[in-house]
Amino acid sequence: MQAEEQGSIRLRIDAEGFQTRPADLSKLLHSTTQVMGRHLDRVDFEKMVVVRGRRGPAAMYRRNDQGEIVILLDSQGRQWSQYSYQWAHEFCHVLCGLRDDGTENDWFEETICELASLYCLRAMADDWKTQPPYPHWKIYATHLQNYAEQVMAQYPEIEQRNLAAYYRKHRFELRRNPKLRQHNGAMAVALLPLFERQPKHWDALRYLNVTAAKPGLSFRAYLSKWIKDAPPKHHALIERITTLYGEM
Repeated sequence: MQAEEQGSIRLRIDAEGFQTRPADLSKLLHSTTQVMGRHLDRVDFEKMVVVRGRRGPAAMYRRNDQGEIVILLDSQGRQWSQYSYQWAHEFCHVLCGLRDDGTENDWFEETICELASLYCLRAMADDWKTQPPYPHWKIYATHLQNYAEQVMAQYPEIEQRNLAAYYRKHRFELRRNPKLRQHNGAMAVALLPLFERQPKHWDALRYLNVTAAKPGLSFRAYLSKWIKDAPPKHHALIERITTLYGEM
């Protein structure tokens, strides 16, 4: 096992089953975190441990006996792009507060976390052209970009101006099942430009679940709760998202 602390991220790697060097995996995950983390206000995250998953990646609500958040990644070997894609999604859940109360609007967090995966891959691709974690990893910058493009190509294409109509069409099934990946992905791609233009708003996600979501809460009320909990500097983003979804 390897533990490493970098900034406010306290991360331990349980290397069993990954079939790669723990030091390399740690470097990769910190590089992935950094492209979002550099836009966050100072925050000390709970301790985390990365464990090999076998049924897909996941961030577990229940802490382990060491008080760590357990993150499952379902990859192995040197699949750097896949690791980063999965880690960015699960770290985004941690950023959002990792709560398991009222679930009807969890589809939105799933959408934002899919957005985080795409954002991180694209941002890392730019970073690694000049500042890779290791000099010889520079060649992987293109792989990161290609992986993001391949994922995005799998989703239905919708324009931002059509987001409200898309949401209205699928909202009931989304409230029943938040992990409808085609819908999450399509909406994530539509929202991606908001965060690429103003990445400072990654910090807004820290306030998404500050207040518990009551069962049956409407999406409009969920967004209103978010804006009440967030500092004024993030209100413009939340209002923009609210408008795009037709919930003003």
